[in-house]
Amino acid sequence: MPFRLALRFLGFQNFLLRKDWLGGMGDVILVLTTTGRRSGKPASTPIGYVRDGKVWAALSYPTSNWYRNLRQTPEALLEIGGKPLRVRAEFVDDEPGRQRLVTLYREQRAKNFKMFFNVAMDAPAEEVARGIAARAFVRFLPLDTTQP
Repeated sequence: MPFRLALRFLGFQNFLLRKDWLGGMGDVILVLTTTGRRSGKPASTPIGYVRDGKVWAALSYPTSNWYRNLRQTPEALLEIGGKPLRVRAEFVDDEPGRQRLVTLYREQRAKNFKMFFNVAMDAPAEEVARGIAARAFVRFLPLDTTQP
């Protein structure tokens, strides 16, 4: 029962984000729709993101469903502020790229840094490094280059 309730809540949150009815939440949360790696069906989930120039970036645990779905099928749909955008996932595995995205999280999501990395921004460097190492980073590149 709690699992079904959680799924309904996520579905409701996706609905509100798609309608752009959550005000400023659309500036920090988008709806990501991936192709299920086993089912082949669309699977949508709200995720936090940052802007990286003209693309979007997000972090995940490597074991999350949406991340594993993208590893198999990197094409996906982002819905930001109620607007759909077809994208291709680019996995950021190199250390300079990962550090660049951590810097963006420090700049754009300082208030929620601890939530994203499970460590305070001002924690000792070793603790921050452990929090970063446990995350997978993804950039989303638009497939239609005429869109912003």
